[in-house]
Amino acid sequence: MGLRIWRKGVLLTLREKRTFIIFTLIYTLLIFLTSLFWNNTYENGFTGSAGYLILIFLIVSLAMSLLYAFILVSRKRRDWATLKCIGYTNKNIISIISGIIIFTTLMGLIIVIEVVFHYTAILAYLASADIEFDLPSILIELVPILVTSFLFIGVQLFSIIIIYSKVLKVRPLIALKRVGE
Repeated sequence: MGLRIWRKGVLLTLREKRTFIIFTLIYTLLIFLTSLFWNNTYENGFTGSAGYLILIFLIVSLAMSLLYAFILVSRKRRDWATLKCIGYTNKNIISIISGIIIFTTLMGLIIVIEVVFHYTAILAYLASADIEFDLPSILIELVPILVTSFLFIGVQLFSIIIIYSKVLKVRPLIALKRVGE
């Protein structure tokens, strides 16, 4: 039942392409920058401003996640009320919202991994063709990307917990207003 509800969340996400693309790009940028700075601190220790930038990126991620969840609940208030009218519980609606948010974050993570793999493959190809660049062969290691992704998913889950009270306030009566207009 839970995976089916998450699937509904993914399908709802894909209907609103503009919001999905904007937040996916924001998450991609935040995951990439956090992983990049994490990679630098992973090798050199938490010296300088890299540790502060990681913290700032996580705070921005929390703010963006809360904004995204707030937009989902506010803009689709009538949809959530309609779902409550046909028997969906608050838990089901939160599952749909969490599916939307987690799917958007995972898409950002997949884009980051693709960019890093393609960067490494292009530089390996150029090195095999005896073309040398003054660029690192590996942009970001996989460990900082995975650590960053787990942190970001944790932040997303925290925002889902916070937005739960907003979902509780959606009443089924909202769906029945203005039916005749």
